[in-house]
Amino acid sequence: MPLSINLNLIRLKSYLAAIFLIFSLNLQGQIAITGKIVEEGTGEALPFANILIDGSNIGTTTNLDGFFSLLDLPNEKVTLKVSYVGYENLLYEYDPNNTEERLSISLKPLSNQLEEVVVSATAYKVMDASSGISTTKISTKQLALLPNVGETDIFRSLQLLPGVSGTNENSSGLFVRGGTPDQNLVLLDGMTVYKVDHFFGFFSAFNANAIKDVQLFKGAFPSKYGGRTSSVVDMTGKTGSFEKVGGAASINFLSANAYIELPITKNLSFLAAGRRSYTDIIQSGLFDEISDNLIGDGGFDNANVSEDDVTIVEPAFYFFDWNSKLSYRPSDKDMVTLSLYNGKDFLDESRTLDQEFPLGENPGRIILSLAENLNWGNRGISTKWSRQWNPKFYSNILVAGSEYFSEYDRDAFLELSIPAEDSIIGSGSRLTVEDNSVIDVTGRADFEWQNSNTSKTEFGFSFTNTKVEYSSIRDDTVTILERNQEAQFGSIYAGHERKWNDLTFNVGTRLSKYRFRATPLFEPRLNLSYQLTSKVKLKGAFGIHYQFVNQIVNENLSEGSREFWLLADGEDVKISKATHYVLGGAYEIDNWLFDVEGFYKDYSGLSEFSLRFRRGLEIEANELFFTGDGVARGVEFLIQKKQGRYTGWVSYTLSRVKNTFADFNEGREFPALHDQLHEFKMLHSYEIGRWTLASTFIYGSGKPFSEPEGQYSIELLDGRTIDYIGVGRKNGSRLPEYHRLDFSVHRKFDVDKWAKGDIGLSVFNLYGRQNVWYVEYDFNQDPAVISSVNYLGFTPNLSLSIQF
Repeated sequence: MPLSINLNLIRLKSYLAAIFLIFSLNLQGQIAITGKIVEEGTGEALPFANILIDGSNIGTTTNLDGFFSLLDLPNEKVTLKVSYVGYENLLYEYDPNNTEERLSISLKPLSNQLEEVVVSATAYKVMDASSGISTTKISTKQLALLPNVGETDIFRSLQLLPGVSGTNENSSGLFVRGGTPDQNLVLLDGMTVYKVDHFFGFFSAFNANAIKDVQLFKGAFPSKYGGRTSSVVDMTGKTGSFEKVGGAASINFLSANAYIELPITKNLSFLAAGRRSYTDIIQSGLFDEISDNLIGDGGFDNANVSEDDVTIVEPAFYFFDWNSKLSYRPSDKDMVTLSLYNGKDFLDESRTLDQEFPLGENPGRIILSLAENLNWGNRGISTKWSRQWNPKFYSNILVAGSEYFSEYDRDAFLELSIPAEDSIIGSGSRLTVEDNSVIDVTGRADFEWQNSNTSKTEFGFSFTNTKVEYSSIRDDTVTILERNQEAQFGSIYAGHERKWNDLTFNVGTRLSKYRFRATPLFEPRLNLSYQLTSKVKLKGAFGIHYQFVNQIVNENLSEGSREFWLLADGEDVKISKATHYVLGGAYEIDNWLFDVEGFYKDYSGLSEFSLRFRRGLEIEANELFFTGDGVARGVEFLIQKKQGRYTGWVSYTLSRVKNTFADFNEGREFPALHDQLHEFKMLHSYEIGRWTLASTFIYGSGKPFSEPEGQYSIELLDGRTIDYIGVGRKNGSRLPEYHRLDFSVHRKFDVDKWAKGDIGLSVFNLYGRQNVWYVEYDFNQDPAVISSVNYLGFTPNLSLSIQF
């Protein structure tokens, strides 16, 4: 027996030695390339850049901090093809015998003052729409050359993409493939941003000077994202330069903008960016035109008064936002950041009326005082520690908090008197208060394990605590709705990406537990692509998504719709759910991309709030909420010229969005407010030396609305009366079609040797199309007065910027 045991041990040792020898021999011919992709001159890390070994299909992308790894490569010289949207392509010769352990590869931003750069099928100047299924990346550096009204606008630029509606001048929010802006998860350095608008939606709330990378996931997004049912906009803020002081300042007819990058030490940098409108100090012609359109003229509607009788204070309006970021690199593997954001809009429309009117022998006097204020905004903070532990393992730990607030107060006082008799005939006041706030605190941990060049696993977890407050009060006595909510939800996720010859698949799942639901919610995700030929790719995706904090549509039949945020409680507001299906293909040659994607989404748990079905004067809040389902389906086409002196794209989206609410339209299906059958968009940009000419054209078919048919009163038994507005079919009428042409011209110039400048002229709505925003009904007159409220007409703007 002992002899047998010894023989077995000898055999086992021999087997292990042989396996070790084979494994060692195999490793001797293999190497790993690790490194970081950064911006030349600043050291700014470039996330999600592409790295490909020339002459092969082996490649990878950088992570959030610009790190990348290529594993199990032959121990020989190779050429790396490096590309990033908005930057020059680079061919990097890698020699394993003459290079440092960890590479640092620098890319130059594209410039129209340079000769034509190296171009390949992976080069994208403004937009990269081929990096993934329903995924788009844009270059914030190139957006400044596109037509705009005031600032370079990230979200307005996203509205030019296929599948994203571009006909909403009153909202910078994104209507993505039949979804609404509240159904988009908007992240800035991990902070959740609930309101993306400045100036009543005319500008977005994000300063492009502070943003480094923007990714839009239009559907079936990866399992690491959750809490929304339509799309994801993930923005990464700049870390600031580690190598030199830099910055810029710009001004236009509405606002001023500046940022600065300070390298405090070689491993510590600080960035600050701020902008503010000066519309409360100087009212330019551009501001007057926009404010008259979006705010009004500050007068009293339906009042037969002269200018001498009214003290009209020009609307005191301004907005500002501030970004700052402190970045610390304790080692070449670590990055620690602290990011702050603060943005606010403020409007004061207070005004008074003092007028005499005929009343018998002695004239009467009417005094109307109106104090009206509205302010809204976002605040947020996040801190992150990320580490590339080794070529295969990366971690990212984040804690973030954000707050959205909206405060509206309207206090009207009316007094009728006879001055000659020193008597007051009557007086009264009416108070309207509507406040809404959302505060959330999130902790999350994300991990990446790169098993090989063809296999990568992502996993992580998060926990969020959310507080929501909403109150709508009339005359201090009637509470329309009041909510004070708090809820927690936690999630864990995992996803695995695998490349197998010409097939790439990403399968994942997300498991979420929400306070107001007893059982966890299961969210599977699947993403597939198949490289049919070197030029043709087929793709498809599937995903289930849930949302716990929802923006409720507040139906206002005479003046359009407003919205407010509430938590899903399982009673008045349901947890909303969407199932995404995507199928498409792409054809890519040289500098051209032809892409088509079809989508189908079914929604449940949609919520609306309306007063038109109330019973009697006593309002029961739970009777004012309505829940329904929806379906969005369509197909989008894209033809893009990716690179060169001429760039641009043409896109067309054909879609339908239908909802079904049991209490609306007799339970029959009706079009959603943002339903739009056709949308056609073109963007063209051409460079001539230091000049850049650009234009955009947008056409969209008319959107639906509910058309009131008249107003009538019902007298109750106690003598009180209730006014009702008779309404036709839910969203049964259509606004006229929408179209406009924008144009811009920019010229770059040098300011001695220390700075560069850009002067630009931009014209919004070049041919002055009167596009209808909404239809307004005034039932205080008989017959009712119906008028169209239009968007902006011909609107020019000048801008000047200096960068050093």
